[in-house]
Amino acid sequence: MEISRQADYAIRAILDLARFPVGELAQTRDIAIRQGIPEKYLPTIVRTLARSGLLRTLRGSHGGITLARPPAEITLRQVVEAIDGPVLLNRCLLRPGECTVGASGYCSLHFFWEQMVEEIEHKLDEINFGDLASGKVADFG
Repeated sequence: MEISRQADYAIRAILDLARFPVGELAQTRDIAIRQGIPEKYLPTIVRTLARSGLLRTLRGSHGGITLARPPAEITLRQVVEAIDGPVLLNRCLLRPGECTVGASGYCSLHFFWEQMVEEIEHKLDEINFGDLASGKVADFG
């Protein structure tokens, strides 16, 4: 599994905003510069994150973007899924009937893939941007 470049940029943008006081506005251009994100990609990513309820955008001369809720309430999984959709390791988890091998209607790896996805989702849910912004590192042991 590899997250998309857009999800990586979204993670960087959210982390950048998580370092600001709650409610403080930032400009996408400044985030792009600080995070090494090509400026042309950020508006689309910001719109997607805003539609997902992770960012608020304010237009006008004093506008900008800010987190829609405190950083500790935004998980890595929420950001990745906002951009890339659900975590999937095999197409048989996406569409019912995709794996038709075996009497059960599932391929021999279906439940293994399902378990792996649950573990990945759990790990991504454990990491929030409040901890990331303050430098705390989750225990992955």
